Amino acid sequence: MQSGEMARREFLKATGVMAAPSVLAQRAANDRLGVAVVGVGTRGIQLLREAQAVPNTEIRVICDLYDGNLKRAKEFTTNQKARLTKAWEEAVADKEVDVVIIATPDFWHAPHVIGAAQAGKDIYVEKGWCTKLEDAKRMRKAVKDNKVVMQLGHHYNSLPTFHRARQIYRSGELGQVPLVRTYIDRTNPWPEWQFYTAYNIQQPPKDASPETIDWERFVANATRRPFDVERFFKWRCWWEYSTGIAGDLMSHLWDSVNMVIGMGIPESCVTQGDLYFWKDGRDVPDMWHVLFDYPKRELAITFSCCFHNRHVGEVAQYLGRDKTLEVSPVFCRTYTAEWKPEFKQRMAEARKLAEKAGLPASEMPVPPDYSFQKGELEVSSHMEDFFECVRSRREPRCGVDRAFEEAAAICMSVEAYRRERRVKWDPVREEIV
Repeated sequence: MQSGEMARREFLKATGVMAAPSVLAQRAANDRLGVAVVGVGTRGIQLLREAQAVPNTEIRVICDLYDGNLKRAKEFTTNQKARLTKAWEEAVADKEVDVVIIATPDFWHAPHVIGAAQAGKDIYVEKGWCTKLEDAKRMRKAVKDNKVVMQLGHHYNSLPTFHRARQIYRSGELGQVPLVRTYIDRTNPWPEWQFYTAYNIQQPPKDASPETIDWERFVANATRRPFDVERFFKWRCWWEYSTGIAGDLMSHLWDSVNMVIGMGIPESCVTQGDLYFWKDGRDVPDMWHVLFDYPKRELAITFSCCFHNRHVGEVAQYLGRDKTLEVSPVFCRTYTAEWKPEFKQRMAEARKLAEKAGLPASEMPVPPDYSFQKGELEVSSHMEDFFECVRSRREPRCGVDRAFEEAAAICMSVEAYRRERRVKWDPVREEIV
């Protein structure tokens, strides 16, 4: 057992919260829920604000390793009696806390989720779920054994465009869908993941130092090394703390397809990735291309990402025989298959419009036959869904089983990259081979 894990268990024993209730009771809608937020940096501060906007919730404990994050979070918290701490064990053990929101670096998710579950707290945790498959197994066991509600922070599950995409796919109108292509490209004048406490801040805080950051706690679950402000804030850039593009961006797209189709863990996976452009000291690739294969379902899912050009941007394309479905956080649309007579008619109409506008026919694309309209479908937010489930005890939109599937897909892509070959999933032993 790692020293950090042993210390955590001893702390929880001392506070008397190792064993969760066998069944957590339903909570009334007007019961006020106490919340601890562990990690209030770039993403965590957003989740704090989302949580306290849900009726009958109260932020009671704020945990972070950097003084500046703690101070900012306290200013945004409506409950000015909220306690501040740098010890996550204190946050999950607090008797006035019912719910723990975890927005820490990915390599800390496993200890935090397991500790919160063993303390009987319901959990909202950011994606990617974890960095190691064995951690995913331990996390799943802790959540299920202690019967806590757990929501993984894939908020696409709570966006109306993806709910509409699921309706369209499951209606069968796309015909057979042997291939889904997904893309999410990023680029800025600066390298991706170069942000400090907020996405629009490209320089570290002037006061960031060993005096304001508990570096020893940060590296307690990793290799111990001298203080490094870059690693503390830009942890996504190193394998030691993250799974790079796989856990940060690919997981969004892969999970969205899993939400729509429900295909689960891939049967096999091949990955190509490398560091081609942003050579700024990071060791994770800035390009990531993956093929997930499901031969039993006659389905392949691809993912492509680069950090130097965002011409394609973000989209998932469901290439059905009868229709094409395209979906992203901002649109959902379908196109008639090009081999059908209806498409030829729509193409002729588009060319007529081009001629009237004095444009070459090639510059007038065939419009979609369906495009999602704002207000067409209302869906509660991901945080609202989580708190509704905390009260009702039902499974949230992206619960523990979906989280395990996401973790397995992430780990398969990373293992395929590292082994430089195709890897397979053994569903009996739940191992990558």
